[in-house]
Amino acid sequence: MAENGAMLPLPRSTLVKSLSVFCLVLILPFFSAQAAKRSSSKEVQGLLQRQMNWDENPTNGKNPDGLHFHFFKIDETGSPGKRLVTYRVYVPGVPQGKKYALTVWRIGSEPRPVPGDVYVNGKGLLMVHKPNPGQEDSDFVGDDELHLNVQAAQGEPIRYLLESSDKQLVIAGTVVPFPLEATGQGCRLEARLAMPDADAVLISADGLPANADIPFQLVSAGVTDTASFHADAQGHAVTTDLPFVADQDHGFLRVTLVTQECSTAIEIPWGKKSYYLH
Repeated sequence: MAENGAMLPLPRSTLVKSLSVFCLVLILPFFSAQAAKRSSSKEVQGLLQRQMNWDENPTNGKNPDGLHFHFFKIDETGSPGKRLVTYRVYVPGVPQGKKYALTVWRIGSEPRPVPGDVYVNGKGLLMVHKPNPGQEDSDFVGDDELHLNVQAAQGEPIRYLLESSDKQLVIAGTVVPFPLEATGQGCRLEARLAMPDADAVLISADGLPANADIPFQLVSAGVTDTASFHADAQGHAVTTDLPFVADQDHGFLRVTLVTQECSTAIEIPWGKKSYYLH
């Protein structure tokens, strides 16, 4: 096995970035003093772009066929604060007969290698050993299956990278064990922690009108701001926000999306003691 949140608003840091299939558009207004203490704008931009690109896993020279991770939860154990989720993982279409390496990336740290070699069978199932003839087309290979065992906070993404030993194939994937999401009348909002304590968050929307700019509202600790999603041809958009407010050490960021077609909202806790395992 392998582990593999009527008065004039106070200044609030806002970083808005939207990702489409073809381009990244970055709008970078001011930062609050608290956010500036945590990281520079350049560092934040770089981190968020890495995370967004990883999550989108675009087709490129290292993944020309657009292969994707598929995570299937097979077990969840433990009490609140100690929940352990176990996943069976497939990457369909990955060539058999090669040796692979797996990398894991948790928020607040750099990517690190998962110990041990990784193999796949004909279904793309990740394994800890090269499949024998009886395992080549099986979904169940016993102890030779590689399971991912993870603990996470609500809205925390766990990112993985599968890379062939010859470096010619690189596939990124992200799993969110406890999603922070809401749906309403055909659209969906999701928030993902980009930093511990929600110093920065990724906000995605699905079910938007294709290739449209869709405004939405952000309210953090009573401070209101507006921004726009830039939807791609599939009605998908990703943006980011730094929810901290000057002279506040915690709060909630509420994101509200209202269009003619849908209405939904999510709340994200941020700041001191907001991060805890689910």
